[in-house]
Parts: sequence; structure tokens; C-alpha cells
Amino acid sequence: MTALQARDVVRRFGGLTAVDEVDLTAEAGQITALIGPNGAGKSTLFACLAGTETVDAGRVLLDGDDVTRLSPEARAQRGIGRTFQRLAVFATLTVADNLLVGAESRRTGSLARGLLGLPSASARHDRDRVEEVIALLDLEGVRDQSAGTLSTGGQRMVELGRALCRDPRVLLLDEPASGLDTEETDRLQVVLRGLAADGMAVLLVEHDISLVLGAADVVYAMAAGRMLAHGTPEQVRSDPTVRSAYLDREPA
Repeated sequence: MTALQARDVVRRFGGLTAVDEVDLTAEAGQITALIGPNGAGKSTLFACLAGTETVDAGRVLLDGDDVTRLSPEARAQRGIGRTFQRLAVFATLTVADNLLVGAESRRTGSLARGLLGLPSASARHDRDRVEEVIALLDLEGVRDQSAGTLSTGGQRMVELGRALCRDPRVLLLDEPASGLDTEETDRLQVVLRGLAADGMAVLLVEHDISLVLGAADVVYAMAAGRMLAHGTPEQVRSDPTVRSAYLDREPA
């Protein structure tokens, strides 16, 4: 089942076309990876899908519904979760409280109720979800630690956990392996495979080709704002255009 689609999406910045008539499909139950050199337009495309960048042409569809003109908040309420290339954790909050922010933000007004000390019928559900995600991401040992004191890899897992606490149906991950060591990357791959097995559509931008080859079901390759190829990881890795534009230029 198709969860998220970009159809002929264009995003311009002045005279620069950062995303040029791009098509992409992320299916439920699959991990879809987007690769390409720096400046290819990958993060801009992600921003168009999440709603933080305005599409100049084309459409974004979520479960067949046109969400092109919806705000990021409206898309999140419809089931799109996201992490960012640049870390965005609440540094002074504990890991558990960072995740609780994600769980509570699923419902409009719930944060305001919490700040006012008003009871929430879903508060127990939120805390249960936080505990599930802490266990899933193996964060028990740092649950009461301030997120800002963690390593870059640890903070990436906290940001992922906050997104998961919103119970997304589509998860957009912008370079989730950045800053992770080998053990953390292996753990991330296991987590992503589990999320996809549970029916989530996972779409990630990633430079770690070993992670892409090991985790992705479908790979898209971009360069200079345009889509070069898509297919299985092996099909894309062996595509001569992709090799010339990106893979053969990557450090060994």
C-alpha cells in the first residue's frame, strides 16, 4: 500500500531549482532510502514532504489524499513523523521527558493542559508509549539523564524516540546514522526493520551506504535536484549513472 508520494515536485530558491520534477513513492511496510551527493536536493525534498518547505509545483499525497498545502502540524496529525539532519532535542529535559513531549504533541492542546496542571484522559497512554519506545531504543540506562549530556549518537536515538512517540504511519529520517558508532548503527538497522515489519512506511536520507544496502527495500538516487534512478539496493548500486554521479566519488 502506498503511504506517501511525491508527484512532479518542484522547489525553487530564486534562480536555483533545488528539486526538479521529482517523483518518489514510500510504501507501507517498507524502508525506502534516498541517496545522493551533498547538494542533490534530498533534504529539500524531505522538507517538501513534511511541509516545512512550500512546493512550487507538483503534489504530495498521503494515503492518496492531497496534502500539498497542509502545514507541517497538520501533516504530523495525519501521521507523518520526522527527524532532522541537525539535532533538535530539548537539551535540559530528561530523555523520558523528551519522549513525553512527542507523545503529548499528538493531540492539539494537550501540552497547554499539562502546563496548566489539568488532567488528561490520555496521560497514562502517553506514558505507556514512552516506556515502549524507551525499551525499543534501549534507552533505559539514560532515561533520567538530560538529553543534552548524551553523545551525538545518543541524542539521535532520543530524537527518533520522540518522533516514534507520536505513533506515525510514515517516518521521515534525515541522516539518522550520523554520529552513530557501529554498534548503534547496527541497532538502528534492527529498529527500522522492525518498524517496517509492523507496517510503517520508513523513508530515510542517508550517506551510510552500508546501512542503505543492509536495511532498504527500495532506493532512490538524486543528483542536482533530479531523480537519477530507483529500484532495489543492488539495482541502484550497479546503475552506471548513479555510480558516476555519486557512488564512485564516495570515500573508500
